[in-house]
Amino acid sequence: MRSSLALLLTFFLLPISIFAEEPAKVDPPKKETPKKKRKQKSPVKPADYAQWERLDPGNRQFSPNGKWLIYGVTRVDEERTLRLHRLTGKKMPKVESFQHGTRPVFSNDSAWLAVTIGKSPAEAKKEPKEKLPGATTHLRNLASKETIIFKNVSAFHFSDDSRFAAIEVNGKSPGKALIIRNLSNKTNTTFGNVTQHAWSDQGSHLAMVIDSPSISNSLQVFSPKTGTLRTLDSSDLEYKSLQWRKDSLDLAVMREKKHAEKEDVSHTLLAWKGVAQKKPKKLVYDHTKDKNFSAEMFLPVGKISWSEDGAALYCDLKKWEKKPKTPKPASEPKKEEGEKEDSEKEPQPKKEEETIEKKAPEKKPAPKKEEETKGKTLRDTLQEKSNVEVWHTKDAEIMPLQKKQASSQKNPGRKAMWWLGEESMVQLGNDLTEKIGITRKGNRAIGIDRTPHKETAMFGPRLQDVYKIDTKTGEREKILEGLKYVLSTSPNGRHLLFMRDGQLWAYDLETNQDLHLSKDLDTHFSDEEDDTLAVEKRPYGQGIWLKDSSAFLMYDRYDLWLISPDGSSTTRITNGRKDRIRHRLSQANFLKDNEGLLEPDQALYLALYGDRTKKSGYGKLDAIRSKEPVEILVWEDKMISSLTRAKNADRYLLTIESGNDSPDIYVSGPNLARRKQISKTNLFQKQYYWGQTELIDFENKNGVKLQGSLRYPANYRDGKKYPMVVYIYEKRSQGLHKYDVPSEKHPYNPAVFSAEGYFVFQPDIVYRPQEPGISALECVVPAVKQVLKTGMVDENKVGLVGHSWGAYQTAFIVTRSDLFAAGVAGAPLTNMMSMSVSVYWNSGQTNAAIFTQSQGRMDKPFWQDPENYIRNSPIHGLDNLNTPLLIAFGDKDGAVDWGQGVQMYNAARWAGKENLVMLVYPGENHSLRKEENMVDYHYRVREWFDTHVKGHEAPKWITEGKSFLERQKEKEDKKDKPQSKPEAAAKPKKEEPPKKGKAK
Repeated sequence: MRSSLALLLTFFLLPISIFAEEPAKVDPPKKETPKKKRKQKSPVKPADYAQWERLDPGNRQFSPNGKWLIYGVTRVDEERTLRLHRLTGKKMPKVESFQHGTRPVFSNDSAWLAVTIGKSPAEAKKEPKEKLPGATTHLRNLASKETIIFKNVSAFHFSDDSRFAAIEVNGKSPGKALIIRNLSNKTNTTFGNVTQHAWSDQGSHLAMVIDSPSISNSLQVFSPKTGTLRTLDSSDLEYKSLQWRKDSLDLAVMREKKHAEKEDVSHTLLAWKGVAQKKPKKLVYDHTKDKNFSAEMFLPVGKISWSEDGAALYCDLKKWEKKPKTPKPASEPKKEEGEKEDSEKEPQPKKEEETIEKKAPEKKPAPKKEEETKGKTLRDTLQEKSNVEVWHTKDAEIMPLQKKQASSQKNPGRKAMWWLGEESMVQLGNDLTEKIGITRKGNRAIGIDRTPHKETAMFGPRLQDVYKIDTKTGEREKILEGLKYVLSTSPNGRHLLFMRDGQLWAYDLETNQDLHLSKDLDTHFSDEEDDTLAVEKRPYGQGIWLKDSSAFLMYDRYDLWLISPDGSSTTRITNGRKDRIRHRLSQANFLKDNEGLLEPDQALYLALYGDRTKKSGYGKLDAIRSKEPVEILVWEDKMISSLTRAKNADRYLLTIESGNDSPDIYVSGPNLARRKQISKTNLFQKQYYWGQTELIDFENKNGVKLQGSLRYPANYRDGKKYPMVVYIYEKRSQGLHKYDVPSEKHPYNPAVFSAEGYFVFQPDIVYRPQEPGISALECVVPAVKQVLKTGMVDENKVGLVGHSWGAYQTAFIVTRSDLFAAGVAGAPLTNMMSMSVSVYWNSGQTNAAIFTQSQGRMDKPFWQDPENYIRNSPIHGLDNLNTPLLIAFGDKDGAVDWGQGVQMYNAARWAGKENLVMLVYPGENHSLRKEENMVDYHYRVREWFDTHVKGHEAPKWITEGKSFLERQKEKEDKKDKPQSKPEAAAKPKKEEPPKKGKAK
């Protein structure tokens, strides 16, 4: 086999400074000027929305040493910026920005920053005919402020030791150019035809796959520190799935292995231990040499991964697909004796018409001769087979679900494990075990099998059986049956946590004993507030393990519990239940390297939330097993979240927001005191009126104490009565301190309603079994009446709105109560009977399980409990619909079939109701995605409420509708006209209170 060396090119690239320092300016002496009159605030208008900003949590990070912070800000008009702050030094420098920047990466030594510069919103909306070039990457020296710009970049990675960077540049297939930048001496080494590359976690070793069109392909390792390039393997076949082992110099790859008689391409596994050594140990697994390997299986291209100790590799196996038979070419007719070959024939002059290239006519199947069809039926002679689907009641899964799962179930991957140096591969997964989880040590695997419970899942909970699998032999043993929640395994692979009948259990995989861990505890580790009819309530967490496997942390509703998996010790380490303060582990406890595990003596940062007060903050425990109470570090009547720590420094950030204050980033030390504000988003808000938020306490009809979030109109004045919009779903009061950004793409936007002069109320709803609609009515009506008692809201001007489940409740309430002047229901279910036996098309499953185990809260089918289905269906209250109701659907809704809207619409027409209008958005699913539809719906919702709640003059679509031909002409006219501003909301008319009745 020929060996290959990649071409090395070394050259210097001059730095381009994009942060040139400006000379200091001397300010002229200030002149005394008369005090200006304070500028009057103005209301927020749609033209103002574009400037509003949101923090982008995905683009926020500290440098490892904590001296720099970069974060993303995205505006409503989708313009985005990365802002870079230096956090040390007496004088804070000016904030530096990267317009359209994304995916920031610091080098591990915090000396360098790389930023990808993306497209502007206008560019992103264009549909390019050709494939766009790669992105531009800015490589910034944080000390010198010099920036190198690389164009057409498809990937960028720093080496672990921060001395080098790999920049992948787009080029002709199959490979790309790869530039290795020496960050200290500014030299570049370029390799060509690189299809894959990866830095090792140790040092600066770069593995590359070279796909050369002229010489052999190869796997090479380059050490830029020494300039050496080594070929580990070469072949005419391709290499795939390059994978270093974490924190080591062990490397693995897949090499193609073709089989002429098979359609699929299999692979050989190659592994090297200690690549930096002069002669690293090479290990090879070739399944054709494994006598125990099933002849039905092969190794497809896919992800490979290392066991934690480097003793094994994990991969997937699949079954061979039969190679399609290629029809043999038709044999040429025999030439008559003396006939010359075409090449021997004398050329004949072509006729003029024969020189014109003609398209061959499409061949049609020749009609069968009469004798072939004689005595046969039409069925026997049909050329095309029917594509009918047979839906059988014996099917374990309904046809839509089978179709959704067809691609993944046709030939699923089976997890397998190769112990390095062994001649055989251990297959862990089979046709039954759908999901395989391997313990961290690799000594055991857990298999999940749902196939015995497929029929149950159609109308009830999704249950699973659990298998213990020996990773050395592949032997499996069923250990648990019919569980809904399997939680986690201990780091040492000995214990498995699971829930059974609402109780916490551990299974000892060595002794095959199950241990009831919560039997003597006066608490619940499953959701206490879950008022669905689910057989097994969702647990509060999966269990967070200590590294030494001695114990794990588990949440109940308010507190953390430290529990030994053998049941020997159980301790509650917080005391939140007394004051109804929820305690949860902060993400600041978990750095990238600890993989979700905790040190036994680790201090803990805890996120705190007041269940009733809605206050939030952070606290700290000095150690997991500390007997001291939680120290409160910050606790305010705001939303405080996103606590993050720098990798190598005691520097922390968090965000603070409220209904009135835009979210901003604050930086502090480990005690979160003396917080320094870093970001300043939406400073211009002070130029506008903005509504404050308030917590409302109320009781539902059955005396249950509940709460709701109330946002005031932006220019609220005492003594004046205002209209109100009520937005509902389930529990909503937890959003009291959420800052809402105004947008034309959000149809139910609280900030927009507030700016337009409405109160916005979002009450909590709780439920009773078999009465979801009635439960909502018994919560929402008392909640609204509680707000009306304040005297701030006009009782004749209250609107109700919701989407999906909230839309169902909206449609139900307005058919049972005349409290509301108007309702808007986006994608509501309207007929409980038909909805319960329809299909959730987005997943392919039946809706029955949603009714019995989730939001529907109905534990019987409608033919066994018709009365409750009728009592809780909006469509069965149409005779009492006196409230104008707007319904909206996408005709491709895969969550709530838009037929629910059609049924309500047709029934309303039949009932003689002229106060119901349905909007249908072609091609849209459960939530609108096309920008033009989002904007359209936003304004129609506003116009509906302005008309029926405020009493403004109604646009024509509300009073008369629009015919199909009118709408088509409107679209054609719009194409011919230049784009104009969105249609203004309905104009006010002389005050004439809307007619409505009283609550029933």
